[in-house]
Amino acid sequence: MEALELIDLIALGETSTVQFKRTLENREKLAAELCAFANSQGGILLFGVEDDGTISGLTPEEVRRLNTDVATVATDRIREPIYPTSEVVSVQNKNVLLVRVAESQSKPHFDHNGSIWVKSMGDKRRVTSREELRRIFQDAHVFYADEQPVVRTSLADLDTPTFTAFYLNDFNQSPESTGLPLGTLAENLNLARDGSLTLTGLLFFGQQPQRYRPELVLKAICYRGTDAATATGYLDSEDIGGTLPQQFAKAKAFIGRNLRRPQGEAGINSTGAWEIPEQAFEELLVNMLVHRNYFVAAPNKLFIFDDRVEIHSPGCLTNSLTVEQIKAGNSIPRNPILQSYASKLLPYRGIGTGIRRALALHPRIDLFNDTEENRFRIIARR
Repeated sequence: MEALELIDLIALGETSTVQFKRTLENREKLAAELCAFANSQGGILLFGVEDDGTISGLTPEEVRRLNTDVATVATDRIREPIYPTSEVVSVQNKNVLLVRVAESQSKPHFDHNGSIWVKSMGDKRRVTSREELRRIFQDAHVFYADEQPVVRTSLADLDTPTFTAFYLNDFNQSPESTGLPLGTLAENLNLARDGSLTLTGLLFFGQQPQRYRPELVLKAICYRGTDAATATGYLDSEDIGGTLPQQFAKAKAFIGRNLRRPQGEAGINSTGAWEIPEQAFEELLVNMLVHRNYFVAAPNKLFIFDDRVEIHSPGCLTNSLTVEQIKAGNSIPRNPILQSYASKLLPYRGIGTGIRRALALHPRIDLFNDTEENRFRIIARR
């Protein structure tokens, strides 16, 4: 890093990816800081910089000692060890040691006391909730939300006619003709485990999914105006529940009845085309339902304003995936089992091109990976 780059970085202050340190004062705190970076998005520790951004600098001896101490803490006080890199930048004849910690592909990492730390704005915090711990394990591909059994469900919650129709279509035979019990078939297809429906089983073949996971609805509101905070009322509102195919159909219908349909040069009896292409919304809605983080106990959201349509999915992009990468067609499956059923029961291809197709159909779509709010936002301009 060049000196001017470092000055600009310091001027922005501490953030979730940049921390200032005068020197190493406590090895336990350093271990927690390194863990938090590795378990989150990675980051940079700047040694030789005061909390207020003043560059105090380090002597050559302090640089050598800090390099040794950071390496020792990273390998001896963190499980699994992490391996930061460092460089020295001279600013105003003062040495600043930059220690870079990459986002880990082997998270979660624990400090010497067995605690898991993550970044929270410009600070760090200990992970204490089971929900958040599950999200970290999901990012590490230890297990996935879609394969987990849903508490209190049973095979009695399976919509047997819907499952039978799917089985006939996909395997060209009825479930009864296999000679296997329904529970065995469901477990073989990752739709059940230990007598309970998995999340995938509930969301595709459950009779009343929201009875067990009430937060898994789609909150849809059509506002008057362009700002929810100042809107004088709304034109339409619906809590959309049911299975994922049902939510998809209802959400598409909600959008369809609240968008303008200009006729253009079509005949007077024509219903007109959607002002934003219908197929673009098909891609965006499926993306919301399939790729959201199901370890976050929050609903999907659909907002229609006078100038735009917003789609909010709980959970930001998985691992180190970026908005530019998904625009290019890259994808990392967050819910691989659920995704495999979506390719059969929803207009979903599963090859990472949905966003690209939506953008090709309607270029005025903006994507936001909101890490602070832990959500992914799509804004389609009307």
